Amino acid sequence: MIKNLSTKLFVSLSIAGCVSTYGQCTPVSEFSENFDTLSCCAFGVVPPCWNSYVTQDGGNQIISSTAPASSPSNVYQIGYNKVSIVIMPPLTNINAGTHHFKFKARVNPGSTPGFLEFGYITDIGNISTFVVLQPITIANGTYDNTSERIFDVPATVPANARLAIRNPGTTWVGHYWDDAVWESKSGLGTKESELNDLKMYPNPFTDVITISDTSEIQNVKITDISGRVIKTIDKPTSTINLSELKSGVYFMTTYHKDGKSKTHKIIKE
Repeated sequence: MIKNLSTKLFVSLSIAGCVSTYGQCTPVSEFSENFDTLSCCAFGVVPPCWNSYVTQDGGNQIISSTAPASSPSNVYQIGYNKVSIVIMPPLTNINAGTHHFKFKARVNPGSTPGFLEFGYITDIGNISTFVVLQPITIANGTYDNTSERIFDVPATVPANARLAIRNPGTTWVGHYWDDAVWESKSGLGTKESELNDLKMYPNPFTDVITISDTSEIQNVKITDISGRVIKTIDKPTSTINLSELKSGVYFMTTYHKDGKSKTHKIIKE
């Protein structure tokens, strides 16, 4: 977990809110945060070198002890059609293409689907500078096998931007999330050319898709365009039946025995 510590302060903004922040922090190349050093339930509490934007009309976020993915704490972004943003620490490699962001998310059990947005913000003092990279639909009420989401960040993102999760206030649902990680994709290195030779066909496909070589593949994950894990297949064969998927765009990530991975966009007709 990130250990950059500095004095906490609150800054009033002209756009009806305030941002909980810390002093100057050294950018990092990776982080893994489970929020377990923080405790419930003050508004706007985030780890050192993170930020939390709180709107005066009630948009907020707390650290909650309610059913986290990894005990004892997780983030809770309050619903009630209120906007809030949790901003991640500064990164040295936000647009390098070598890393991705992943986290686990859920909504209050029994709620209608919730909606968060993964993106970035270029000015933590100005909520209007948030840019959406990927909308996230969340239907699961517990941290289950669909709760993990994985997102790539395009090279077009400004180098000084900060990754962020926004509750856009489009629903009354409360959103929980945990185990936030910025990590290497593990798809680069001496065997990258071998990974690039890996093929998925036919693409588009109808029900069955074929992987050209599965000898070094440990498992495969299928995610939808919102980053939700749809299916995990351990020790896959060369032909994978995906007839249960609806028509649309998906991503198939192969995880290899040497720790590397490769993601392909696939289209179900």
